[in-house]
Amino acid sequence: MTPTHAVQSFINAKKEGIEIPSSTLETIRNFRKWREPELIGLRNASSYYPDIYIEKGMEEEITRLLTVVKNRNVAHKF
Repeated sequence: MTPTHAVQSFINAKKEGIEIPSSTLETIRNFRKWREPELIGLRNASSYYPDIYIEKGMEEEITRLLTVVKNRNVAHKF
C-alpha cells in the first residue's frame, strides 16, 4: 500500500466509523521511509484526525524528517 493510499484509507475508515485495516496501520508505522510529499500529507491529515499519529512522538519525528529533507535541498543561483 502506498503512503498516500494509507492516509486516505485511514481517513475513510474514520469517516465511515469502521475498523482501520491492519495494512493501513502497518504502512503508517513505516512513515520514516516516506518521501517529503507523503510526510506533509500525513501531517496535514493529523489536523483533522489527530489519532493518525499511532506512535508516541510521531509528530516530532515527522518534523525532524522534514527538516532533514529541507536541509538537503540546495538553493539554486542563476
